[in-house]
Amino acid sequence: MMSRIGNKNRAAFTLIEIMVTTVVFSLSAVLIYETYFRSLDLLNYCYNYLNAISWVDDKMVQAQNELTRFNVLRDTPASGDVTIDKKNFSWKLSYDPVGGMTSLYRIDSKLSWREGSKDVAISRAAYAIYEEEKK
Repeated sequence: MMSRIGNKNRAAFTLIEIMVTTVVFSLSAVLIYETYFRSLDLLNYCYNYLNAISWVDDKMVQAQNELTRFNVLRDTPASGDVTIDKKNFSWKLSYDPVGGMTSLYRIDSKLSWREGSKDVAISRAAYAIYEEEKK
């Protein structure tokens, strides 16, 4: 808006225009920061996921090897806590026979951690077959 002050023609902003501009600028700044912090949270989750997934896969392979050889988990504990890259994770490992068969096992693992205000978990499943040695 243009306003006339005295005899001279001057371009001046009204208080309403300045307030609207300030509100628009503030909302856009808030939205940009919110998007930035969400992307940082996602990046942090991906970093923790990629660090933890190889550890989970190693535990699953270890459990498969033990079940294939011994028909029971001997050296692999069923649960615990682990620290990977200064991040604390809780894990649980279980196995059960499939369909009443004593030689086929389903192995389930769950790794969980706290990501900000959320609890995050990775679940994996695998199978192992126990074959008795023939004499």
